[in-house]
Amino acid sequence: MRCDVLLIGGGHAHITALRWLKKHSCPHMKFKLVNPRAYAVYSGMVPGFVAGHFDRNEVEVDLNRLCVEAGVDIVYDSIVDFDPVGKTATGETGASYSFTQASIDVGIVSAPVSLSEKKGNLAVKPMSHFVEAWQQDSGNLSEGVAIIGGGLGGVELALAVRHKMNACRLPTSTPLAIVDRSEILSSSSPSLRHALYERLNAASVTIIENTQVRAHENGCLMLDSGQSLTAQLVLWTAGAHAPGWLEESGLETSGGFPVVNSCLQSISHPDIFISGDVASLQKGHIPKAGVYAVRQGPVLMQNLIAKLSGAPLQNYDPQKDYLKLVSLGARAAIAEKWGHTIQFPGLWGLKTLIDRSFVQD
Repeated sequence: MRCDVLLIGGGHAHITALRWLKKHSCPHMKFKLVNPRAYAVYSGMVPGFVAGHFDRNEVEVDLNRLCVEAGVDIVYDSIVDFDPVGKTATGETGASYSFTQASIDVGIVSAPVSLSEKKGNLAVKPMSHFVEAWQQDSGNLSEGVAIIGGGLGGVELALAVRHKMNACRLPTSTPLAIVDRSEILSSSSPSLRHALYERLNAASVTIIENTQVRAHENGCLMLDSGQSLTAQLVLWTAGAHAPGWLEESGLETSGGFPVVNSCLQSISHPDIFISGDVASLQKGHIPKAGVYAVRQGPVLMQNLIAKLSGAPLQNYDPQKDYLKLVSLGARAAIAEKWGHTIQFPGLWGLKTLIDRSFVQD
């Protein structure tokens, strides 16, 4: 049965879009969400989960409850084929979903295809899969861990892993490294970069820059620089790409990511909307950070409804900067905005309060 709007994926933008719909009911329109699971993982709490501060259920948004409250049907399936011209999507179950309009918020895959399926390699995104895999693989960290990608997410993850190692009473000599193809934290302000370098050094995290992974075999990570690291487990925050079915869909892309206009609408197929990390804005660039997706949601839902009604669409205007609350492994955080960095004990409590309010809203 054809639906008016097919929502593919339970990403942050779709979560806030559904919360907007819950408060602005549209009973004359039929919405359906397709997602592999009945929950979605909130990215802001994943480092705390890795460190052991949160249980898995504490970092998950209940999509089933949200859909019921918003009057949206939910189906548990993974899309494997998407036809924007025929307006159909095919699920892993073999089910076919037809639609008038579609909205895609499936996030990215943060590992090269050549390595993501090899044993000992975990893509941090999609995070629902990572959270499940971490529960299985975090029991034995004694043979070393490497994080590929030295952005804020990679640094938070490295500090969280070291805290987990400490909690498991592993010595600080247990190998833990960050590897980046350029310089770590290259997009961060000098003050934040300096503060986090100090934290990494205090946590005995090895920093290896300006090189890439060549191979990972038998617990040995080999780099293009000729260096090798002991790392039974490799966590990928770099190497991001869109899911294969989306890259092959025929939507116009840039760097493999579907291009959208300021209304979050595909520039090649106007009945398809894309949001979150997997979208590429036609004008301007925004970091692949959850805070942007969260703010896209209400604009996205209003535009989906307006498009069906023949009403004008509104523009999504990304914020110039945002408050970054970076977790530091232990129950501590550092804050940065407009290039200014502050540290004090209450920041962890503030971050936790904000994160919990998003999950439980």
